[in-house]
Amino acid sequence: MEQFDEKRQTPASQKSGQKRPTSSKGTNKRRRKKRKKGGLSGHTIFFIVLGILFLITIIRLIVWNRGTKSGYDPNETTTEFDVELLDYIQPLDPAVLEGREDDGVTTILALGNDPLSDERGKNGLAALLEEKTDSTILNAAFPGSTIAMKNPEYENSYPLDGLSLYWTTAALVNQNFDLMDVVVSDMNSKSAAAALETLKEVDPEKLDAIIILYDLQDYIGKRIVYDENNDVNLNTVYGALNGTIRLIQQTWPHIRIYFLSPTYGTYTEGDGTVIDADMDDLGNGTLVDYINWELEASRSNGISFIDTYYGAVTMEDEDCLTDGFHLNEKGREKVAARVAQVLAPNK
Repeated sequence: MEQFDEKRQTPASQKSGQKRPTSSKGTNKRRRKKRKKGGLSGHTIFFIVLGILFLITIIRLIVWNRGTKSGYDPNETTTEFDVELLDYIQPLDPAVLEGREDDGVTTILALGNDPLSDERGKNGLAALLEEKTDSTILNAAFPGSTIAMKNPEYENSYPLDGLSLYWTTAALVNQNFDLMDVVVSDMNSKSAAAALETLKEVDPEKLDAIIILYDLQDYIGKRIVYDENNDVNLNTVYGALNGTIRLIQQTWPHIRIYFLSPTYGTYTEGDGTVIDADMDDLGNGTLVDYINWELEASRSNGISFIDTYYGAVTMEDEDCLTDGFHLNEKGREKVAARVAQVLAPNK
């Protein structure tokens, strides 16, 4: 049993210098006082940071809502629109040029109809292309001709089939112009006669390229676009293009081929009805349907396709057209500039 000091009744352990234990309540109180003196509590810091972030968010929201001036005028009237061009540019396989000597002159044969044949002088499309591409253009385009034939076989009742794209190309390949002589003679057209004379003088071995450009006369003539059972049906636009391209590639593989889409156009029927090629389906689709199959023929045969429908003379460029679809001087200038972007991009 512990001994007591008789005078103070104090335990002997305390008398010998041992400290009396303090309560836990008193210890916590001193610790709280110590934290107060040391700085801000964790909770206080958290709420300060949260407040700063909230303030930054509010400021950014105000700035974003105010925006910046873009220059857009809601009252401005504009006819411009953005479209994606349908160009498909396919380079020629270098292997087909092995062993050939470059004569230093770029010679191009132009096949087609009115855009090339309407004006054959210095303001014509061929002359403009020569100037813009530093090349020699041999203009063998026949007025009123089409890509596809009207009849399954040639008939005297419709002689223009003899000047269609495939028949023209076949005449050059076979060097047989007998039928074309008859057809052109009956046409009594100086432009057609000049085209035939040019075609007869072409030396395919000296050709570097062939460009093909027809307007919307296949559409006007209600030519069939596509035959799912015969991809070389010459009565269809797709088939005639396939047949022509393959004939050129098999005969002269060194010649690069460019197909130029028709430009936009309209025409007036005999009863005064205006036909918009972009909107009106005459039984085989709108002009855009024709263009899409022409693009498909170009892609499937590995030739280049240049879009002049969206890329040169569009529905917004009526001042480039006469009679709804024939190119005037301004229209020819726009088409020439568009084609030159591909044929001579560095000029």
